[in-house]
Amino acid sequence: MSRTTGGHSPQELWDAWNRLWNGDYAIADDYVSRTMRVNIPEFGMPDPATLSDGPRIAAWIAAFRSSYDDDAAITGELGPFFVGDYAIGRWVFRGTWTGGRPAIATVAPGTEVTFRGVDILRFEDGRIAEYWLTDDQLDLYAQLGAVADVGQAQQAALPARLSGLGPDDGRAVLVERVLDLAAELLEDEKVSTALGIETFLSLGLDSLSAVELHNRLQQETGLRLPATMTFDFPTPQSLAGYLWTRLDGKSADSADPLDALARLEELAPVLAGPGQEALRAEIGERLGSLAKYLAPGPAAQEQIEEASAAELFAYLDSRLGPAEHSG
Repeated sequence: MSRTTGGHSPQELWDAWNRLWNGDYAIADDYVSRTMRVNIPEFGMPDPATLSDGPRIAAWIAAFRSSYDDDAAITGELGPFFVGDYAIGRWVFRGTWTGGRPAIATVAPGTEVTFRGVDILRFEDGRIAEYWLTDDQLDLYAQLGAVADVGQAQQAALPARLSGLGPDDGRAVLVERVLDLAAELLEDEKVSTALGIETFLSLGLDSLSAVELHNRLQQETGLRLPATMTFDFPTPQSLAGYLWTRLDGKSADSADPLDALARLEELAPVLAGPGQEALRAEIGERLGSLAKYLAPGPAAQEQIEEASAAELFAYLDSRLGPAEHSG
């Protein structure tokens, strides 16, 4: 791996960053830029402007680690992957909480915790020049018995907006909000007028803006969202469908079995695009088999009439894939 101009290689910088988070504070000034930029979630974090160099970064990390035992450690779980002057990797933190932060924790000291996150680093002149973080902080707070207070502090806005709305209107609100946030992050007003069936990649989101979108939606929904959110749900409509399922909280027993087909129809324009031939063929074959199964016949008609909405919905899921992953 090539060495960045006038300093450490990207791999050396990534390894140093992990050592720093695992308590080797003395190396901070050797690897971190003296004009460091930090991009972190707002809730439960210091002002990013105060984390402008190695010693300040080290002090922040030391403050976090002071609430955990000496054996607490962050280890790599996926990556790192290097692209130009950037690196991205997923990590897992495991440790025993000894008390202290957060002050709203209700569990007893000695509680073991595990949570995950994704780090993105930008390198410049052989040093770490910029940092982006997305993590499952709400999951950590849940393990520490502080979820209720976290929810009140965040005052998540989207659940209130969705109150009383049906599935179609609720998903429409979520699609609109996802597109508005993407437009804000990309500084491109045209994105807010997109249909929602375009992929995030085609709209212009890269890994950095995807992290920011994850953080904003996590704050506005009050949900613990997967760090790979925009990869698991690659269009605004599919992501809105997932968010609606999480926020609405209804089970399959109360779901309309036609919703599964409606969500598939929403993806039709994407499926009609180039490179989707194999997927279209498989879906066509499965729908053909489903049509034959549901064809009115003495036995089939009786099965349909006696089946509950949950049973029909479960069947569609088994043939087409889980509904929450299809938008």
